Amino acid sequence: MKKGVTYPLKVDTHLSTVSSSVNYNDIECVDIKSNGHYVVKFMYREWVGPLNLMTTQKTSIKISIDPKEQTVTCTHTDKKKTVYRWGEFPNKKETEQNKKEDNPVQYETFLSSNFNPDKYVNDLFTHKTDQQATVHLQYLDNRKLGCIDHLKKDVYKNHLIFIGASKEIANSEVDMLDFRNLISDYGNVMSSLQNISISWDHYKVKKSNKIDFEPLSQITEPIQWLTTAPNELSVSIEQREFEVAVSLVEKINKIYESNPKVEIVMQTHPLKDQIENKVKILTDKLMNELRSPLLKANQIKDTISLLVRLSQNDKAKSIFLESRSHAINQTIKKIVFSGDLNRYIGELARVIFNSINSTCNDFTNSFPVYMNSGLVSWIIEELVLISDIFNRQVFILDNFYSISQAIRIVESHCEMMDQTGLSIGFYWNLLLQPHIEQLIVNYEIKIRDSMLHQLMDEKWNGVSNWDYELKSQQISLPPSSSSSTKSSNTPIAGGGNSGSSSSSYQSPSINNHNNNVGGKKVGLTFQQMHQDNLNSMEDVDQGRLKLTASTIFLNSTIQKFANDICQIITIDLIPVISQSLGIIFKDYMSYLQNEIQKEHLSDIQCLAIISDSVYIVDDLVSRIATRFEDATGEKLNNLTQLSSLLYGYFESIRDQYSSRKALELVDNSMNWEEQEYQVEEELDPFPKNFIVLSEALDRLAESIQTNVNVESVLPIASRIISEIVNIISNRFETTSNLVFGYGGLQHFILEMKYLATFAGKYPVEDSTFELINTMIRNHKEIYLNNTTDPKPLKTEEYFTSIIDNLVYQKAVYN
Repeated sequence: MKKGVTYPLKVDTHLSTVSSSVNYNDIECVDIKSNGHYVVKFMYREWVGPLNLMTTQKTSIKISIDPKEQTVTCTHTDKKKTVYRWGEFPNKKETEQNKKEDNPVQYETFLSSNFNPDKYVNDLFTHKTDQQATVHLQYLDNRKLGCIDHLKKDVYKNHLIFIGASKEIANSEVDMLDFRNLISDYGNVMSSLQNISISWDHYKVKKSNKIDFEPLSQITEPIQWLTTAPNELSVSIEQREFEVAVSLVEKINKIYESNPKVEIVMQTHPLKDQIENKVKILTDKLMNELRSPLLKANQIKDTISLLVRLSQNDKAKSIFLESRSHAINQTIKKIVFSGDLNRYIGELARVIFNSINSTCNDFTNSFPVYMNSGLVSWIIEELVLISDIFNRQVFILDNFYSISQAIRIVESHCEMMDQTGLSIGFYWNLLLQPHIEQLIVNYEIKIRDSMLHQLMDEKWNGVSNWDYELKSQQISLPPSSSSSTKSSNTPIAGGGNSGSSSSSYQSPSINNHNNNVGGKKVGLTFQQMHQDNLNSMEDVDQGRLKLTASTIFLNSTIQKFANDICQIITIDLIPVISQSLGIIFKDYMSYLQNEIQKEHLSDIQCLAIISDSVYIVDDLVSRIATRFEDATGEKLNNLTQLSSLLYGYFESIRDQYSSRKALELVDNSMNWEEQEYQVEEELDPFPKNFIVLSEALDRLAESIQTNVNVESVLPIASRIISEIVNIISNRFETTSNLVFGYGGLQHFILEMKYLATFAGKYPVEDSTFELINTMIRNHKEIYLNNTTDPKPLKTEEYFTSIIDNLVYQKAVYN
């Protein structure tokens, strides 16, 4: 590089291993010192040093410049590099061709002094057939021909130039030897002159014959002292007088600063290297002292202060923190896990946090304030260490009470650190958060797998006398201080529900002063919980919601999930808990929706599925959500959306059953046929088919009330009536050529009016009644338009009197 020249740069993406966020356009050679060091301006900073290693105090990046290749390489702290280039980039095609060249022969094999040609050939062809040997020989011949071609292209055309150059070199050999000898002599003379100039100032010969030396000047005296500095440094280092040695180094640096010409002369003098070697030995000695785990606090402070005076701040910080990390790791290895997890975690936390506390005190007392960022990074690394141990030792347990106790132990140490002015609880929670979230996700996956196995064996037989129980080893529940009113058709935690809508369920108040999670009381023994459930069941009627084995299993599992997670719950875990609960409930309701569509299920089995969905939508989801809300004081993120989605599943299950039941009643119970209305003669004014339908709906209502609950009767019956009306209307539309007879039309009107009459006690949609009236009106018009001599139709009073009589008889009979 030439002084004062600016070179334009471009990033070489082929040689760079990491991209730069900022592209620097040029590099300027500012100065070239007499010692061969360059001063260049790059990245808006000045870099000093030899071209192969240039540094600056403002950044940890190092650069190297290759004038031959015209490249500037920036080496980062992570050993990755960004390469800039001035001039033209190498031909891409030639580079790719060189990369693609296949050369399986390793030339280094032939450079070894122990290379044996016979052994190499024998080993190469021992396990090869004649054909393979022939192929390899052909390959070598091709390589030889290729080499000849390359020589012809690249060497032969310059052969005459090489011959001429070799002759010139031969002729100049003698001259070069003479020139080398002259340079050697000149070097010896210069070295002698420099020794004299440094060792002595000058002397004057007076006019008299007596020789008298003048005293050294203030400028020359320090220069003379430099000749003795290496010896003084050696003595101080050997005698471990590090304070004296550092003072000597500071004196040497002061001489360099006050006498710039001295440093220039010293660059080519061996005294400079001697001093630098002694300074390096001193620095290494102090570094080794700092690594010792036996140093006391005052000794650590003194050693670091000496390194800071030697401008070794970064190295001192790194070695100090590395030595502390090594000491922590060695102490951790000595801690034996004897089976008591809490004792092991307590000892582990004591060692790590005591070390962090002492390290912080020593660091702040020894290093300047601006270096505290390195201390924070080191503390986070140690917290990562203990969080990894948690992931391996604690989060593999199934006992969430033990997990919560272990977390609490570490949190208590974080709180003690807060009292000393070092708040690291936030970092600890941040590091622990991903592990706990993964723990919850794994728990969710385990529940879903168990639930799927349970559903595969499900027979869909409802059980009325079921009780919710927890395994005896689960000894705590989340707090449930607030009471919530539940519909009586919803089973309580004890496992029962009534058939009326007036009873209510109030969750028991839970108080446990022994266990605290996040500042909330979360414990309740199993015996207390079960006794509270039995007490809450005393006011519940004997009629209970019939649930199947899979729903009972889901209830027990999801309750256990809530109890376990509430041991370790924080507000930050609400999103992952909401997601896991949503996935579990959606999977189960989706399975119920698919099962209700199967044709082989009986009415009792279908009603059992509806009962399961009622329990989940009306009780279980809200009760679990309330439990988590009591534990955190915050609602689940997706509770509204989840409730809406699950209710959609429930309505789909109920409607699918109603549609299938409606078709079954029309085809089997009623035996309804549209061709029956073609008769002309008057029929008996008795709507037998729809009386059968009314009685079937009454029996179905009793079955629904018995197997599900009373609130499900009206929605299902209403949906069945609507579906029956739709089925009848659709069948009339498919047989468009059907013309009613006089008697058939009168009977059809009577049946439709009777259907509308008993449908009135159900919340049937208005569109269903409109469809009934539309069918009556349309068939009247078809009859009148297609009959040449129509008979007069019966009056409304006629049909009303018949229907009133039928309703009265049914009421008296019942």
